[in-house]
Amino acid sequence: MRKFLIVSLILIPSLMSANKGLRLAKGQENSVNIALEKVNVGNAYYNKLDFKNALLAYLSALKILEDNKIFKASAEVCLQLGNINFFIMRSDKAISYYHKAISYYQAAGDETSLPIVYDAMGLSMFFLRYGPIDSALIYGNKLLNYSRTFPDRSLEAYALMVVGMYYLDETRSVSRKQKVLTYSDSALNRAVELHNNELISIIYSNFAGFYDRTSPLFELTGNLSFSRHYYDKAYHAAKQAASSYLQARILNYLAAIDIEEGKYDMAENRLELSETKLNEPFQFSENSIPFTLNSQFHKIFQYFLIQLQRTDMYEARFKLAMAKGEFRKAVDYLQFYHRSQDTITASHQGRQLELLMAEDEAYKQDQKIRTLAQANELNNLRLSQSRTRFIVTGTGIALVSIILLLFLQRRKLRAEQQSIATEQRLLRAQMNPHFIFNSLASIQNFVINEESGKASIYLSRFSQLVRNILDNSTEEYVTLEKEISTIENYLVLQKVRYAGKFDYKIAVDETLRTEDLLIPPMLAQPFIENAIEHGIRHKSTSGQIEVRFQQKGGIIRVEVEDNGVGREKALEIESKHNIRHRSMAISITRDRLDLLNKKLKNKIRMNIVDLKDADGQACGTRVEFGIPLVKN
Repeated sequence: MRKFLIVSLILIPSLMSANKGLRLAKGQENSVNIALEKVNVGNAYYNKLDFKNALLAYLSALKILEDNKIFKASAEVCLQLGNINFFIMRSDKAISYYHKAISYYQAAGDETSLPIVYDAMGLSMFFLRYGPIDSALIYGNKLLNYSRTFPDRSLEAYALMVVGMYYLDETRSVSRKQKVLTYSDSALNRAVELHNNELISIIYSNFAGFYDRTSPLFELTGNLSFSRHYYDKAYHAAKQAASSYLQARILNYLAAIDIEEGKYDMAENRLELSETKLNEPFQFSENSIPFTLNSQFHKIFQYFLIQLQRTDMYEARFKLAMAKGEFRKAVDYLQFYHRSQDTITASHQGRQLELLMAEDEAYKQDQKIRTLAQANELNNLRLSQSRTRFIVTGTGIALVSIILLLFLQRRKLRAEQQSIATEQRLLRAQMNPHFIFNSLASIQNFVINEESGKASIYLSRFSQLVRNILDNSTEEYVTLEKEISTIENYLVLQKVRYAGKFDYKIAVDETLRTEDLLIPPMLAQPFIENAIEHGIRHKSTSGQIEVRFQQKGGIIRVEVEDNGVGREKALEIESKHNIRHRSMAISITRDRLDLLNKKLKNKIRMNIVDLKDADGQACGTRVEFGIPLVKN
């Protein structure tokens, strides 16, 4: 599932007004009014996409509203909390809050607000791939059934379109997938009656998707001629609606078909026009959704789709350049594609971390309030009753327990922050800018020398290595098989960079089931880089690097051994020539092992051995890890 990117939409006046109302409510010392004003503050932050402060305000208000059984306001807060978690792709949290919103609306007797939740619930399940497709269809059909009792015909048209779109992902049978056509045809009739060109464009895109090669059942239902026909209709409707993001989306699909059919000039023109449309200022149109639904939710949702279309456009440009044999352009567009994807990923992960910290902060605020309330109760009890030694002792124990609990929670948060910082330092060490630049330069050299086969192979290796490093950086453990693959890709690219300078060998014990065993990722790679940069590089002859994986008892033994000049000689050479290449591998890895070992009963051991020959001269280095056996 694609990840999303959000930019701020600033609404300062509403935020100032909400804060003013909050101050007035506090003066009245009315907890429900305070909670309602906090909801207004949360809405203001939500509208300017400051999700951290919105979440703090909503969580603070929700507890008061739930305690006082203010069901409708509780439902609205849960809906917003669900939306926030949907936008950062925390599916379990989003679905949980939407379920609570439905329960509270029903408890409040407010049936007219349920379609808003059904719409958000279905879209969340569909785009976040939460459960089988039937899960999204349940709420799509709930929205459709309600729309048929409502006088607004646009709601029924929208609901029919949504249900048809959900069936696009059907993979079980052609007969079920045929329902795309049934629901989309009904939706089209309603949209034409309403002269809603934006909705017409989306519906025609669903028709086209039924026949496109991206269809799960393309071998049985696919027909690119039909697909092109409906995309053309969708594009005409999008132009009539003056919707830039829909035009760009359809142009990307048409360009992909053009590339497959060898119509390269036509594909080039479409992609240039798509890029122009994507660079136009974003303007949200409410024409595609009924007035009864949440327009602010769909405004942000449309913006997400624009970011995805930009990534799709770069991917199509890469495929077009490869098809035309323009390998230098292909390298550039592949970089743009990964940069766009990684920007979305980084923003998404940053917002997840921000919300986790906000939730922790809200929890601490709630604990602080509860602590103060308990302290006030104890003070009132002392004034109304005799000051017995039992009460004094009990109060002391309670306060010490609270302080200890807060201390342990703070210590845990600091440990998590330290772990995140260490992982970020490790990722920076892995993504060495010199290595990336030189690898791309080597690939470019193959392209210039018209060695397209080698360029394609090493470009694929480089892309897989970067993807593995980014994926592994977020995981505490990965399979041994995946770690070995990452190491091999790295060594292959380094060997291209230092042609003829060294050979390597990866030896894996036959008793190891690499697909079933887990190890912390990226422990060995920094030391492999050390072996190349500080050991092998200073040899006058070709060097050798050997990476070994063995099982001894309940331990996986990992060794990185080189026959370089040794650590002391390398330091002497680099000092003499004023070489400033600094390795952070040892310090980062030791910090990381300290954090991991706090959680493990059997500790991970690391040892560095300076190898000597028969004459006592340095002849290389060996780094050894002893990792407790962990099964997948």
